[in-house]
Amino acid sequence: MNGNTVIVPHIAPVAGAEDPPSPSYSFPFEDATISLCFAVDGTVYAGAKAADKEVTIVGNVPESEWMARSYRAMIDDPNQDQFYTGLQEQLRTIRSEMSLSDDEFADLMAVFVQSIPYETTPENPAKFPIETFAEKSGDCDDKSLLLAALLSREGFKTALFSFPNESHMAVGIACNGSGYLNTGYSYIETTNLSFIGVSPDGLGAGVTLNSDPLVIPVGSGNMTYNSCEQTSSLHTVYESTGNRFNNLSHRADEMRADLKDLSENGNIPAYNRQVREFNLLIAEMNRVAAIHNFIAGHQYDRKGTYEWIAAHPL
Repeated sequence: MNGNTVIVPHIAPVAGAEDPPSPSYSFPFEDATISLCFAVDGTVYAGAKAADKEVTIVGNVPESEWMARSYRAMIDDPNQDQFYTGLQEQLRTIRSEMSLSDDEFADLMAVFVQSIPYETTPENPAKFPIETFAEKSGDCDDKSLLLAALLSREGFKTALFSFPNESHMAVGIACNGSGYLNTGYSYIETTNLSFIGVSPDGLGAGVTLNSDPLVIPVGSGNMTYNSCEQTSSLHTVYESTGNRFNNLSHRADEMRADLKDLSENGNIPAYNRQVREFNLLIAEMNRVAAIHNFIAGHQYDRKGTYEWIAAHPL
């Protein structure tokens, strides 16, 4: 080898390998329960699982370049084309049956991947997307590679967000604004259910995203996601209701102490007046909590949650 060279992971199908059990998925989306199931080619899956996931670098190749080439190779390995075709056919059928818009279709793909159980092990190399699907589990990079593959193949301008400092990966989808940290892409967290365009406050174990991501464009799509104003609005309401509930809860604790003093001192008129005020405060706490919990419990339904919040303003 001469000059700078990067040898990236690739799949060598294993002839004669048996097909793994057909993975089946069931997850909520909007007002429906979605089911997916189809057989994975065992020769390709076995080849992906046996592949050397390490990247070999000869010469002086910047980290940003070899990382990008490696991840794109794992997404675009042509041996996975049949797998992508089968999965896309099922997703497109769901889109047709539910009459989903472009943004809702992006939501569907994101919710599907987010619903795949999160699982990681120490020093676990990234999986090819076919592995993640077949094994029904993956960590942040595994799930992000799968989602980026699906979004880009459906025509969305897509990127991977790699955070080496925090050992994290997410997905970006082009938006009609400045996007996450002025990248032009909206953030998609793949490890759990969350709206497109909402980045996490923390990643667990006290880890937060403090660094700028390495942005790795994937595919050649040019479609944008145009519902980030809605998801931003929902996130604002979610945070404000959380803060308001905490303030009301603190006030309720103070009033309970006051009521106890009034009762012990026999000041019944003042006690009765404060009980009425306390009951109104508790009712407001319940109302605010209902809004907050509705958003938290419906991260798989951006459209329906936005409509519900419009009918139940804070």
